[in-house]
Order: sequence, then C-alpha cells, then structure tokens
Amino acid sequence: MKIFKKNKRKNYLTNIFIISLGFFIIVIFTNHIYKFTHNYIYSSYAELKLNKEVISENEVYKFLNEIYSENASIENDSLKFRKLMCFSIPHSETLVNLIDELPDSIVNIENKIHLKNQICTKTKLWDKDQLKKCWVLTPSDLKKIEETENDDYWENYRKLFGSGKSSNSIPIFNKSKTVAIIQIESQGDYLLGHESIIVYLRKNGKWKFYKEELLWIS
Repeated sequence: MKIFKKNKRKNYLTNIFIISLGFFIIVIFTNHIYKFTHNYIYSSYAELKLNKEVISENEVYKFLNEIYSENASIENDSLKFRKLMCFSIPHSETLVNLIDELPDSIVNIENKIHLKNQICTKTKLWDKDQLKKCWVLTPSDLKKIEETENDDYWENYRKLFGSGKSSNSIPIFNKSKTVAIIQIESQGDYLLGHESIIVYLRKNGKWKFYKEELLWIS
C-alpha cells in the first residue's frame, strides 16, 4: 500500500513537472513570436537593413531600373513613384516548369540548370538606395493605414501612398545575362490584383518583354 502511494505521488509530481515545462516552453515561444512580429511590423527601413539580408547584386538593380524606366514618372512627386514592398517574394514552384518549357534556342539545358540553381525561397530586403523612382514600403508604412478613421483600406492607401503596390522576386539570369525571369505580384484594390512570372530577353543592349505566365488574378 505504501509503495502504491509512493508511486502515485511520484507520478503526480512527474505530471506536474511535465505540465509546468510545457507551459514554460509555450510562454517562451509566444514571447519569441511576439517580439519577431513586433519588430517586423514596427521597424523602420534602417532597422530592417541592420537585421535582414540585403539584396546587393548590381546586375539585379540594373535590370529592375531598366524595365521600370519606361513607366517611371519624370516628376519628383513620390506619390507617382512605383511602390515596391521592401521584401522580395519567394519564387514559386511554377517557375521550374516555365524554365523547362522555354525553347532550347533561347535557353539550353545547361542554362536551364543555371536558372534553377538561382531559385530562392527566402525573402530578402531590397536596397532602396539602388532603386530609381521607387518608393520602398515597409510593414510599418502600411501600419499607418490602420491608424486612420476610414475603414476602407485601399482608399486610405491611395491617400498615403498613391497608386497600387507590387512585390518582386529576385530576378534570375542565364549565364550570359541575356535572359532574365522575374515574378511580380501587384495589387491596386480589392479586386485589382495579379501575380505573374515574366521572361525578358536582352536584344541590342536592351531588355525586351518575351512572355508572361499568369499565376492568379483578382
């Protein structure tokens, strides 16, 4: 009987320890998530740049500045600049299929492998100093939309930032830098958005649109 009571008490203490340990782990994990989310939402661009991996390749910015230059405003009104979210978006699985479907006359097998090796599922920070006529928006910028009295998100957005916003993947290139592929997500209103993978070819020293594959539209 004494042995039974002793084992029962031991099991009780073990259960209390397990429950307490589980509760402690949940508190630590919740606190970590809270800090991460808080830092993500409320950090300035300068703070994000100190803590996040920054996209630094010059070729990437030369490409982006060129393909966007045709539609860039010559004015200095930032509301008319292209709005780009500060973090790159990961490449989708569809990109692999698109690369495989490109004609060998444009991208041979060796270059298809080279393109696939650049596929990135991580999000990285754009260097706004290397982007021309772009307003790089941070999560803290978008947080300002919620601080207005009007409940219409896109109406508030346009008052603060102008026309819609986009998010880009990091462009990938073939070895000779004559083929570039980028994934772009754009949104301008509740039912005015889409995401596409776009292929560009470099001809006569300039990037030219080749094809686009639509991923979704709203």
